[in-house]
Amino acid sequence: MTFLQAVIMDCLRTINAERTTYSVYHLLNGKKSSQTIQDAHLFQLEHLFKTVPQMKRAHFDEIVRELINKAYVEMDEEMQTGTVTNAGTIAINEFFSHRSIPTYVNGWKYQDAAILLWKRMTLLVQVVSHLHYRNKRYQTIQRDPDVYAWVKQFLKTNSSCRTTLIHSLYQEIHTLFSHPFPENPLVIIARLSGYGFIGMTSKQTAEHLQLEQSEYHYRFLNGLHYIIQQAVNQRTVYPIFYAMISDVFQMIPYTKSTLETYEYLRKEISIEQIAHMRNLRVSTIEDHIIEIALTDPSFSIAPFISEALQEKITHAAKRLGRKKLKPIKEEINDVSYFQIRLVLARLGEIENENV
Repeated sequence: MTFLQAVIMDCLRTINAERTTYSVYHLLNGKKSSQTIQDAHLFQLEHLFKTVPQMKRAHFDEIVRELINKAYVEMDEEMQTGTVTNAGTIAINEFFSHRSIPTYVNGWKYQDAAILLWKRMTLLVQVVSHLHYRNKRYQTIQRDPDVYAWVKQFLKTNSSCRTTLIHSLYQEIHTLFSHPFPENPLVIIARLSGYGFIGMTSKQTAEHLQLEQSEYHYRFLNGLHYIIQQAVNQRTVYPIFYAMISDVFQMIPYTKSTLETYEYLRKEISIEQIAHMRNLRVSTIEDHIIEIALTDPSFSIAPFISEALQEKITHAAKRLGRKKLKPIKEEINDVSYFQIRLVLARLGEIENENV
């Protein structure tokens, strides 16, 4: 079993046939739809969000077929849901009993920043290494013009003392990759390029460390996400690494559209007005509000629902179950599905049911 197969099967076990198998694909792929985001929170799978953004649907289908052929998963073709069998559960438990679980991976919170961090870090390390040896003739490993522009601006801003910059970058790298770095430092270090050497590819590094490719991928992410966490929490210790992510990292990540809606809400503009101003459906704005309620505990839902109605929904949800909207709606008069979803989001559980 590959690491990715185990991750997919564990996700299927967690959602327990309450969503289609493709909900797992959208989660791992990082589809920024309201339903995928809400599902990630509902089933507490936020850490896996967007951790395999390059995975094609055909590859996902192939993995699911393999799990079915091994009798690890049973499919309901009509509902398009997959249930992990007893044999599958035993296989998952056995698989992870022999491997450490990447504890720092948090795709929802860190993955967007991690993608950019890797590009900036690899280019900055390469450029600084060649500066140290006063060599200007080399092929840069990153061709992204935005990344190139960022590194150029960073060097311009820190041009007063190149020797200090070189020493500081080395010191930050040395400290970050020393104990308690959660993985073998080579998962990242081996892929860096500099004066006189070219970093390994992902595949080469996995082979060198004798890791299956998808397990290497998650251990690589674990290392990057750890670096981001350290840089954010200890900015004075890692000022260079923090600079690499400071313009893109959000403590509370939102989709771009949701963030725009949030700015309007802060100005106390109504849902209907926001929808009109942005030429969006009211239901879309409501989805944005649910996303905000899920991710920001300080966000007040009082403007959208009275405290008395919140209490009614909370009591009904605890008695009837929090994964079904319709029974709650039938019990409480004069309440909208949006209000029910909002209260459940605040409770930490939400239902994405077509009603």
